[in-house]
Amino acid sequence: MTSPINIHSLHTEIELSYGIYSVKVLGGLGVKVGNFSFDLRNVDNSEIIKPKKTRWRVQSFAFKKRAKKIFTLDVENRGNFLIVFKHQTDLKVRRSNLFLTRLFENELLNEKLEI
Repeated sequence: MTSPINIHSLHTEIELSYGIYSVKVLGGLGVKVGNFSFDLRNVDNSEIIKPKKTRWRVQSFAFKKRAKKIFTLDVENRGNFLIVFKHQTDLKVRRSNLFLTRLFENELLNEKLEI
């Protein structure tokens, strides 16, 4: 498990092994993904991996914060990958996913959202 990555970070590089990974947004459970996405580009061979949106958004805790699974990644070859985020402002997160609570709470600051 790597450390959380801010969705507004530029040129973030991570090392991933072969496998299937869950991508979770941290901070809340009321999540609207919109057009938010990212690509992983292999530094060595320029291979691009695109995440797949999840049907079932599982709630959990990660890094001592509320978390919700939004994407899965299927990494076929180990390597160093550069993360390129797209449409970061489309990602909306509220602390709770309960309807009544959402009426009275604000969205979390988009500039501080992490995956």
